[in-house]
Amino acid sequence: MATYEGSAGQVKIKSGADTLTAVASVRSWNLDITRETVEDTVMGDGNRTYKKGLQDYSGSMDIVFDSSEDAVVSTALTPDTDDAVTVEFYSDANDNTTKFEGTVIVTSYSITATYDGLTEASVAFQGTGALTTNSI
Repeated sequence: MATYEGSAGQVKIKSGADTLTAVASVRSWNLDITRETVEDTVMGDGNRTYKKGLQDYSGSMDIVFDSSEDAVVSTALTPDTDDAVTVEFYSDANDNTTKFEGTVIVTSYSITATYDGLTEASVAFQGTGALTTNSI
């Protein structure tokens, strides 16, 4: 069984025709993949039965706020951007791992500053279209 060190993870984003850019200061990311079920039980059945429905994904990432981040990254993370952005998530960018790739719409972007910590930003997103999973 392969395990990965989370500190070696990485997130890359692309907006429009721009090139894929690594988000330099990611602290953590999460990806939630779900599938709906559709009930197909009919009269006379003794038990409920279901078929698989549509797949969905959403998630978030926490980053250290850095106003000098590349313009592509800053634009893609702003929730008023009209375009969806392509995102790639790696559990360990330094090793053979799995890459998750999809198109997302940023649904929230919040910045937090604390007295005894760094200023951080939290970004939430909703996937649109298919999420692909590739071993690299």
